[in-house]
Amino acid sequence: MKKKKKSIITTEKQHKAMKWCLNNNIKVAILPTNSGLKIEVNKDGHITLSPDIYENYAAQNKCWELYLYIYNKLNKE
Repeated sequence: MKKKKKSIITTEKQHKAMKWCLNNNIKVAILPTNSGLKIEVNKDGHITLSPDIYENYAAQNKCWELYLYIYNKLNKE
């Protein structure tokens, strides 16, 4: 029996935040490790790696959370 995949539901604000981050050279990525998935934030070449290990669905949600968090913290429009 196949496992049912959970779908990520995103908002327009999350997409705006991601676009703003990418335009400002800030990237959030999911990196596979031997023990699970980690999240990497790359801001102008300065890389920060999450201490936590995630499963696929949680990692995707965390990426969207981070884009929104970074946007809200750094956007001065």
